[in-house]
Amino acid sequence: MTIHDEQPSVAEDPFSVGIQLFNQGAYWHAHEQWEICWRAAQGTDAEFYKTLIQTAAALVKWQQGNYRGLRLNWAKAQRRLHRLPLHYRGIDLNALATAVTAVLDNPEQAPAPKLTIVSHE
Repeated sequence: MTIHDEQPSVAEDPFSVGIQLFNQGAYWHAHEQWEICWRAAQGTDAEFYKTLIQTAAALVKWQQGNYRGLRLNWAKAQRRLHRLPLHYRGIDLNALATAVTAVLDNPEQAPAPKLTIVSHE
């Protein structure tokens, strides 16, 4: 696991920084960025951020080799995920679910999940 000691500048959007960190496999740091967003959010936005936070927490457990923790955290995230649209705030949540399910199915061989950005139409 790569540890990123650099803190984002105040001007950087924590949501975007979280996406970058997540896609680099720095799930814990992505989680921390999205907590900033979650604390300021309400309604569906809050559910979305909490889903990302719990997904990142699940993947931290995966990186640690704690597959029980992976399953438990992913189960929490999935409950929220099912209440969200397939695409939200530019993220393909269906692709995320597929990638994390691949990790559950084969934690030793699955590639690290990444967030897929979809264009706004």
